[in-house]
Amino acid sequence: MLETMEIPLPETIVTDELNARRQSIEQQLAQAGMTMEAYLEDEKQTVDEFEADLEHRVRDAVGAQFVLDEIAKAEEIGVDQNELSQHLVRRAQQSGQDPQEFANHMFEHNHVPDLVQEILRGKALAILVESAVVTDASGNPVELKRLLPDGTIADEEPEEPATDSAESEDDTHA
Repeated sequence: MLETMEIPLPETIVTDELNARRQSIEQQLAQAGMTMEAYLEDEKQTVDEFEADLEHRVRDAVGAQFVLDEIAKAEEIGVDQNELSQHLVRRAQQSGQDPQEFANHMFEHNHVPDLVQEILRGKALAILVESAVVTDASGNPVELKRLLPDGTIADEEPEEPATDSAESEDDTHA
């Protein structure tokens, strides 16, 4: 989708994101006890190739954010308190932090609008994915419900798990 659109990107945002990603990569390499030079040698990449690839990825990411933001606006997507709470807990778990401490930090440093934006973009992406038409190499539509985790297509639609009504009743009375 991004390849078919021309999205004017503010250079200050691109530059800030490039610097942030470069710094993040350097920190990760330092934590792994590796230099940028050694990393580039392992990847068989020159500094210019690395920079060009990084800039391409940053421009795609920033463009995607703009597109998702516009979809969220057009679809009038909102975020409720429960969604924000669940997102806070997920993010805390991903970073190995206590959810309450993570939430306190996010509120104290005014990062909640960033979290709301992440949720809105996720919802906008879900709308795009749900409306996408995927075709196989022959051009035949693929039913995504039949897509298996390994990337192959099941011959038939997966069956819904059967529920035993007697067992369910017992569970509600326990």
